[in-house]
Amino acid sequence: MHAWQLIVSPAQPGLINMEFDLQLYRDYEQGKIAPTLRIYSWKPACITLGHSQKIEAEIEIERAAALGWDVVKRPTGGGIVFHNEAEVTYSLVMDKDDPQLPKGLVPAYKKISEAVVSALKSLGANAEIKATRDPRPATRDALCFSYPAEYEVVAQGRKLVGSAQKRGRKALLQQGSIFVSPTTSAALELLRNEHAPLNAISLAELMGRVPAFDELSDALVKGFQETFGIKFNAV
Repeated sequence: MHAWQLIVSPAQPGLINMEFDLQLYRDYEQGKIAPTLRIYSWKPACITLGHSQKIEAEIEIERAAALGWDVVKRPTGGGIVFHNEAEVTYSLVMDKDDPQLPKGLVPAYKKISEAVVSALKSLGANAEIKATRDPRPATRDALCFSYPAEYEVVAQGRKLVGSAQKRGRKALLQQGSIFVSPTTSAALELLRNEHAPLNAISLAELMGRVPAFDELSDALVKGFQETFGIKFNAV
């Protein structure tokens, strides 16, 4: 059985979270660490944007600060995500050519999504993987949770987990945001541009309660262990 590294982090500001994930990616690229699953949350609440998005063009920065939201960019792609303090996020660094991963970006997403679905189902959330392409044009809304991408995790046809990847010479970094409690309308008003309706559902809505960080973290660990046939060495 393969051994991976497990890091469960305390709630931290967005910039620290993103720098932590990026350093894990760099360390893996340089062969310094084993495959690593990191599980963390956010304090204060944070808006993240994909690496190709421009913060000033998308977010009312001063208003966000006044409402207590950090604003940072992710090292991965994708759209805007509102991470409230209830949210649980995972990051995974591993070899993009690991034999446990199917070849290619989309099949790799599916494999990783299987681990997350296993975790959520163990908590009683009826999650599943969206297996068909979105029929809408390739030009997508700036807001991550307005559309489910292929092989992402949904419930009742609505997005439950938002994921994005960064790939290097050797390493793969995937970041996944589990939508634990709904995004407020006041938060969405911080967007500078019009956007499609939020097509998301939270665990709070599915389960009738807000699962605790430790509960979700333990479920994710078991989901990855079972899906990838690995054990974890905690850091």
